[in-house]
Amino acid sequence: MKRIIIISTTAIIAIILIALVFDWGRREALAPVVQNDLPIQVTIPKDNQEVKSPIKISGKAKGSWFFEGSFPINLVDSNGKIIASGVATSAESWMNEDFVNFSTELSFEKSTGTKRALLVLMKDNPSDQPELDMSIFIPVILK
Repeated sequence: MKRIIIISTTAIIAIILIALVFDWGRREALAPVVQNDLPIQVTIPKDNQEVKSPIKISGKAKGSWFFEGSFPINLVDSNGKIIASGVATSAESWMNEDFVNFSTELSFEKSTGTKRALLVLMKDNPSDQPELDMSIFIPVILK
């Protein structure tokens, strides 16, 4: 039963990621997302920015996005394969409700046949309660 749940969850995530990748071309016609309402704001990189290894990632997030001053980040290619993983760390005290600066670098080998990828910034959720999960996706172009 656990195996079926894991396979189903993985398949759903892959379908969502692939749908996002193929929807990028139409994204320009949509109204831009206002980041002011989000609990995390990414400064670098911008949507659809060309990036090379190592990718520098920075921005600010509400203290609740962190756990022990960090949160996980993945770089996923358009085939759904995780090609890099890392952890963003806070630059100051994260134990508050205000925005806290964060940064990290992700190194990757461009062994994928695709140029498109997604940075997935995930709210750290040590409780493993699914209702507390939250992620944002930043589309990037690999150089």
